Amino acid sequence: MKSIMVYGTVQAVGFRPFVYRIAVENGVSGYVRNRGEYVEIIIDGPSEKIGKFIEDLDKKKPPLAKIDRLDIKDKFSDENFKSNIFYIKESKGGSSGSASIIPPDICVCEDCKKELFQKSDRRFLYPFINCTNCGPRFTIIKKTPYDREMTTMGKFKLCPDCLEEYKDVLNRRYHAEPVACPVCGPHYSLFDRSRKKIENPIEAAAKLFEDGKIIAIKGLGGYHIGCDALNNDPVNELRRRLGRPYQPFAILARNLEAIEKVCKVSEEERKLISSHERPIVVLEKKNPKQFETASPGLHNVGIMLPYSPLHFLLFNYTSIDFFVMTSANMPGDPMIIENSSAFESLDVDYFLCHNLKIYNRCDDSVIRDGKFIRRSRGFVPQGIDIPHSKKILAFGAELNNAFTITKEKKAFISQHIGNTTHYDTLLYFEDAIKKMLTLLNMKREEIELLISDLHPHYETTKLAERYSKETGIPLIRIQHHVSHARAVFTENKINEGIAIVCDGTGYGLDGKSWGGEIFHVKGNSEERIGHLNEYQLLGGDKAAKEPLRVLVSLLRDEDLSDYASMYRYGQEGIDALKKLTREEKIYSTSCGRILDMFSVMLFSCSERTYEGEPAMKLESLAWNGKDLKIPIELEGNIIKIDEFAKKIFDLRNKQDKNDLAKTVHVSLAKAFSDIAIEEAKKDHLPIGFSGGVAYNKIFSDVIKKNVESSGLKYFEHKLVPCGDGGVSFGQSLFAYKNI
Repeated sequence: MKSIMVYGTVQAVGFRPFVYRIAVENGVSGYVRNRGEYVEIIIDGPSEKIGKFIEDLDKKKPPLAKIDRLDIKDKFSDENFKSNIFYIKESKGGSSGSASIIPPDICVCEDCKKELFQKSDRRFLYPFINCTNCGPRFTIIKKTPYDREMTTMGKFKLCPDCLEEYKDVLNRRYHAEPVACPVCGPHYSLFDRSRKKIENPIEAAAKLFEDGKIIAIKGLGGYHIGCDALNNDPVNELRRRLGRPYQPFAILARNLEAIEKVCKVSEEERKLISSHERPIVVLEKKNPKQFETASPGLHNVGIMLPYSPLHFLLFNYTSIDFFVMTSANMPGDPMIIENSSAFESLDVDYFLCHNLKIYNRCDDSVIRDGKFIRRSRGFVPQGIDIPHSKKILAFGAELNNAFTITKEKKAFISQHIGNTTHYDTLLYFEDAIKKMLTLLNMKREEIELLISDLHPHYETTKLAERYSKETGIPLIRIQHHVSHARAVFTENKINEGIAIVCDGTGYGLDGKSWGGEIFHVKGNSEERIGHLNEYQLLGGDKAAKEPLRVLVSLLRDEDLSDYASMYRYGQEGIDALKKLTREEKIYSTSCGRILDMFSVMLFSCSERTYEGEPAMKLESLAWNGKDLKIPIELEGNIIKIDEFAKKIFDLRNKQDKNDLAKTVHVSLAKAFSDIAIEEAKKDHLPIGFSGGVAYNKIFSDVIKKNVESSGLKYFEHKLVPCGDGGVSFGQSLFAYKNI
């Protein structure tokens, strides 16, 4: 007799019925059950049959299952053991040991999709159809073991037909915890602004979209707001109501064929957008003016395919091929999950609601060029391998926040949290930490180390200080861009290398504002070996929203009257900023702010209305431009941006602005990579690229090409966001600082 403990993603993936089937096939007896942090198998039989069973356990496992490790021990007796049969035993909670994590929410599978539109099926057109292979997971679970009563589906009592399927070990819905049907499960309702209920809710909503209406839709992880994406009137009206004049909206497309008519889609992007994770994928438009109201001023657009039964049903009732499907919250705020909150706060025409409680909010994931912009639905709460086994809580950055908890050589990055300067988001941040700890079978007191950003005024830093004071758990603070550097190398299992980190602003080790850095990462140390030259950041953080402030600081002696009409305070405001240069004490090396400044200089974007807007529009301006090959002067390992900015300024009315924008990207990227290559060649080290600027495809492609043409290896992020959503992962790797 043997005891087998299976760790990994082995709950909510049909693992127990799979174990039952291979046990019967191999003629062994025993039982299998969930133990919260692992799946327990007790097995008896001839040694060769047990051996074949263990082999099948890995080779034939369900597609969504992932086995991290098997702990196999001889077991001499078990008072609960029933000889000559194999059966599935009732789940039992375990102690706070290793974490067995359930999978993320999963796109509706092909079998369920077929049943959804099969008239003879009892779940015909039922928007909550699911089985063991698909449906909600993370958004409905309260704690492990993953059983129905541990989810928000627990309040829906199974009807006889569903119960029969649920108990049948050979059925596709055996212990599919969200299993339901129209008789016993949750349902959708449609209301107008006066709360009047409308019949045939999903079909009626689809027809209302055709009439140009704006509808709030409760999905798996929270509310979205939708409208016809190709009808300019509702899209512009949605912008007015949300106060988002230019921020790009996510698009939900009918199918891949519709997407390929309007966007360029590589084979890798095709696989990604069609995967069971169903992320939003940022694709290049075939026509830059396509989706101009949904994605204004950009050469690309974020598109996803249907992932819930509701999405397929909406398209079934309409000829519309593209819906705007944007998160129903103000920028940086948490997604709305309660029906009452939606009614009170959303300025929409109709509300398509359901009565299933969302326990864990979860925004859509966003990926561009294979890199996470936002890692959330479809990927959380999957763990990422790390080299230490300490239990750490890393609080992350302030904007685009996600926290990380580590345990048993795994890092568990939270869903997207948002802007923690917002009070509601900070409350959500704390609540999400409690819930993730519960899923990991951990208590806060078990955490060995707390890690925050170095910035003393971040709300996340203050919260970390409070946690440390309340619990006595040690707290260390790690510089923002150092965290980025550590993240890219650890993700790629690199112990030593040269990291380029180009980002917005972060509190530097010298108290100044960093953001254009080169580090030598070696074992347990990081050394800053190069950076952009320092420039004045007029008004500090105000320069992020008004990038013209950086233009004035670099070109204070030039005639900037051309920009007076772009600036809210006109020429008087520009003159006031020039005077401010005589006394401003805040200096920065931020690459992000420099790209913003060039966006203003080339009349691409005068003011930031959403995170990353000036730099994104500068990249779109540069997309089809040509490099004019204007180098940036290097002084040692310092990138001298001042003279380069003056050269581009002098050419702004003489050369094509697309070419100038392209030159800015190429010259900056080449300057950073030239310094990194020179340092890396000394010991033939790899080079990594991280930070928010790493999302910029022109910039990252130049660095990659330059590094690889020099004979060195290049690494970037694939598992962790390049930007601030990946900072907590980088922070969580600093266990050695406290050893």
